[in-house]
Amino acid sequence: MKRGIIAVIAAMAVFAAIMAGCNGRGIPDLNNTPNDEPPVLADNSWETDTSPHTIKWFVAYDWYAKTWNPGGNTSDAKLLEKTGITLEMSSGDTDKLNALIASGSLPDLVTMDITATQRTLLENNSRVLPLDKLFADYAPDVNIPSSMKDWLRNPDGNWYAIASYYYGPERVNSEFGGFLVTHNNNFARQDLLDRINMSTDDLRTKSGFLTALRAVKGLQYDGMDVVPFTGWWTQNFAAQFGMDLEDKDGNLLSMIRQPEWLEALKFANQMYREGLVTDEEFTQNQAQRDQKVASGRVFAASGTMTVQSPKEALYAYDPNALIVYAGQIQGGDNGKTPLLEGVASGGWTATMVTTNAKNLPRIAQFISYMTQEEATLDAGPAIGADTYDIADGKMVRKPKVIEAFEKDYQAAKSKYFMNVEFFVDWTIIQKYTSDEPQTIWEAQALVMEKDSRITVYDSKTFQSISPDGGTDLAALRANLEAYYDTAEKQIIMAPSEEDCERVYYEVIKTMEDMGWAELERYQNEKYQDAKEKLGVKYAWPRNSN
Repeated sequence: MKRGIIAVIAAMAVFAAIMAGCNGRGIPDLNNTPNDEPPVLADNSWETDTSPHTIKWFVAYDWYAKTWNPGGNTSDAKLLEKTGITLEMSSGDTDKLNALIASGSLPDLVTMDITATQRTLLENNSRVLPLDKLFADYAPDVNIPSSMKDWLRNPDGNWYAIASYYYGPERVNSEFGGFLVTHNNNFARQDLLDRINMSTDDLRTKSGFLTALRAVKGLQYDGMDVVPFTGWWTQNFAAQFGMDLEDKDGNLLSMIRQPEWLEALKFANQMYREGLVTDEEFTQNQAQRDQKVASGRVFAASGTMTVQSPKEALYAYDPNALIVYAGQIQGGDNGKTPLLEGVASGGWTATMVTTNAKNLPRIAQFISYMTQEEATLDAGPAIGADTYDIADGKMVRKPKVIEAFEKDYQAAKSKYFMNVEFFVDWTIIQKYTSDEPQTIWEAQALVMEKDSRITVYDSKTFQSISPDGGTDLAALRANLEAYYDTAEKQIIMAPSEEDCERVYYEVIKTMEDMGWAELERYQNEKYQDAKEKLGVKYAWPRNSN
């Protein structure tokens, strides 16, 4: 239950609107799909036509914003020069996406969470175009792994969606240079660790972690009280405590039922009762947390994305206030070695070409350009066009860029970062990353991603167990998620450990009464299908060893 609550009722309404909007044959009109022979392409497909053309693109995240600025952003300028493409970006929540679908107003491209119910609705109702033929006709040089196409292939045999941050076997190997990474990492302020005479190694046990949080409680930074911890996510700590997700027979285990999940809740409850996390932890949004971390108020955090941007902003303000990788708690009460989820290897977002798209050759060729290795480096976060040179097959940061980010992080980010990550393959960036870091952040990333003390597993099979949108099971899942999301706060904020455990079992009973077992059976079936698709009997490292 990692994702936000899905608007299932809205999705069902969208489904009805989709069907109403189809022509008499049950599929949309494809009048803008040329039937002529494909054009003769240049050596690189995107060089076939570089005349000005605008691609309209909707991104279904309400926090996302992209201002097209080729006059002031090096990555936008390079994209325009190489392809002639201007991007007209818009964004909003899934309700806005539902409205665009229902009204038939989707733009050329649409991006959403890869697990969104709207993705399957669009695919199953012919509102997005099959991509195999599109690229074969107009951009055969598109640089996308075959395993991605097969993993995302619809039961109708077509491939419709391009995943960002996909990890496939073609590139996750020593020959190519890619490897699995986890975002289940803990972090701490090195300067505050020094003040309490502790190290990051001390944070790798439950007792050491708590001791450090207690020690910083009451300290001040820049005139503000230090918040000992932020970024609570039960799944992170349950995994650090050794939680298993597959039993010895290869069946999927529900995380919330596992003893390590309860152990993590008790850990959070203890932190809450001791004032090591505040009430704001359970009400603040991402922007508010980012601001708190960037201001220097936070000592420790969990989750890479919790500190990804604010740590650099804080360092630019105060180079002494360095947030460093602190590893993970190496096991809980059961003594099992932690197995850490790799970043969603099946992808973060799904981008599709809609049946409303105009000028399909230019769209296909733009996508092909964006999937090439050079464009991937330009589009990847913390890189950007005109920020690096390639020497001996590795990226070398330009000194002027390093200086610019150290002087004013936000201004440099605005100048260099493309902020269009929806075709990024991180294994390409790994391929070009040097083992000789030039910046403090490259050094930190190297320590974190090459930590030999951790085991990271491929998460694809666990990422593909959601019911199809608009179904009774999808509604059940949404209801269970909504209930648990509220109930977990009550568990963590219980006045005692005994009350914490009592409320937890009451929540489990309520979820069972809501019909949880039916969803669990379905998810296990989907899990088995995913393993069969990958050709494996076990997906859990402890079982497959």
